[in-house]
Amino acid sequence: MKSIDTDKENFGKSDLYLGKKIMVEYAHPNTHKELHIGHMRTLIVGESLSRILEFSKANVFRANYQGDIGPHVAKAIWGIRQILQQNNQTLNDVNDISSSAKAHLLGKGYILGNEKYEQFKTEINDINNKLYEHAPDIQSDYQTTRNWSLDYYHEFYQRFNTKFDKLYFESEMADLGKKIVQDNINKVFEQSQGAVIFDGEKYGLHKRVFITQAGYPTYEAKDMALAQVQYQDFTFDTIIHVVANEQAGYFQVIIKAIELLYPELKGKQYHLSMGMVDLVNKKMSSRTGDIITVDDLLDEIKSNLKTLSQSDDNQVLEQTTLGAVKYSVLKVDPTANVKFDIKESIDLNGNSGPYIQYTYARAQSVLSKATNLKNHNFSDYSDPNQKLNPEELSVLKKLIHFPETIIDSANNYSPSALCNYVYELAQTFNTFYNAHQIINSENEALRLALTASTAQVLKNSLTLLGIAAPEKM
Repeated sequence: MKSIDTDKENFGKSDLYLGKKIMVEYAHPNTHKELHIGHMRTLIVGESLSRILEFSKANVFRANYQGDIGPHVAKAIWGIRQILQQNNQTLNDVNDISSSAKAHLLGKGYILGNEKYEQFKTEINDINNKLYEHAPDIQSDYQTTRNWSLDYYHEFYQRFNTKFDKLYFESEMADLGKKIVQDNINKVFEQSQGAVIFDGEKYGLHKRVFITQAGYPTYEAKDMALAQVQYQDFTFDTIIHVVANEQAGYFQVIIKAIELLYPELKGKQYHLSMGMVDLVNKKMSSRTGDIITVDDLLDEIKSNLKTLSQSDDNQVLEQTTLGAVKYSVLKVDPTANVKFDIKESIDLNGNSGPYIQYTYARAQSVLSKATNLKNHNFSDYSDPNQKLNPEELSVLKKLIHFPETIIDSANNYSPSALCNYVYELAQTFNTFYNAHQIINSENEALRLALTASTAQVLKNSLTLLGIAAPEKM
């Protein structure tokens, strides 16, 4: 307890990654679409992982690579034009609506464009070609709608307390990626039926197209440019791509191509293969519009929490709402699928974010009532002969394991180990709290020290998970 009292917010730090430079690339929402819960999971995990690595003395660079060009953008622009035309409106007519309303309009445009693609393929493909050619007659609509997305995402990142060191965009990588691939034909890449491919079969993988027959760079070609640019920006020892497991085969191919192009990057690329997210009793598909957006999910959780909570504080309600969402995805290993259950996420007596937050607030409430807390000498409780009852001993033993838990989470790129720990700590403290009087008890000094130490470790844990620690609930 003395170490906890002395180190406070630094308790549990290690030198595990001292001197290491790690880029964490996460979130990756495509512009011209609404955010769905898959993006939310990569954002939450990426931010928590970044914090844990920084706590382990790594120099962390937060990166976000976003798809802002391609068929999905063409479909969205075509769809929005149809919607606005039906309402006798222009983009300027809807420019004053909220960011979330604009994002919803973009989502509707994408859905319509996707539904009608086979019928209006020529028109939509023409928009896509013009995007790559930077045609003047498409640039105004493109830049306006792109800015709508980026403004919406910026507000979302702020709400989730994430700030990126740099945003990278597909549109910025297209020309450079195409040049890199063309310059390495017959070295790393080869021509095949009018396209340029990487023959992954030579390495036990699969073939992928990097430049199409029409001469356009694919995602793969753009990733060749991205690798070069990112390493120039931040000469990392490791880059962690926090991306869904459905892209596992894709990453195997591009990582191999990157290593052949840039030998200095061999062994430095890592794909954290994220499991998928499903909402219990709900089906989702962004192509058909059957999705639960992040905004919808947060609104539903907040509404349910407002019914359960005794607090009228809007800030606390927002903090517990985000705590419910973040903890629900972080408590599951990143590589496993998540079954998101709204009811479980807000259970004040279960394995949930609000339960951990409530336990912290409970400890703070006890400490606020202790008039002589400042006079306590925490070093008094390091005496090996100090007699502890089973509940006190359980709390003390659990506190001791915090530093090794951080090392485990950092080593395995998995905040879930920290979630398991902090839930067990909260349970252990609540058992102690319910079994024994703290203030005005015979062992008040010792129990206040245990309470203060628990509060500090709970707060440290929540901070590393990217979750706020309200003083009152």
